[in-house]
Amino acid sequence: MRKLVAVAAASVALTFLPVPHAGAQGDPKIPNGEAGWCPGGKAPGYGGQHWCLGEAFPDGSFYAQMWSLGPGGPFAPGAWHKTASCKAWVNGQIQGGLPYGGVPQCGGGPNTIHL
Repeated sequence: MRKLVAVAAASVALTFLPVPHAGAQGDPKIPNGEAGWCPGGKAPGYGGQHWCLGEAFPDGSFYAQMWSLGPGGPFAPGAWHKTASCKAWVNGQIQGGLPYGGVPQCGGGPNTIHL
């Protein structure tokens, strides 16, 4: 009986352990702000936005995930977007296009990744 109670207690305890997000610490090119995985660093945005950056590709482009306030405005909780988009630094700001011809390359990957 004691073993049964011990097994049941252990099962209940394991149920409440936090499970890491699947992409928490995977590819350094793909950021995950929700898990705090920003290998390229973090950057401020406009109007309360924040960016979680992936490691840069050789051309300087990188995937970036944005955190912003919800539709409820400044009094509602914010959230990380469920996508990361290919971006680049342009004149000290995170932008969607490179100065030499438009769309960042991000290693030939898609422009947007669903996380």
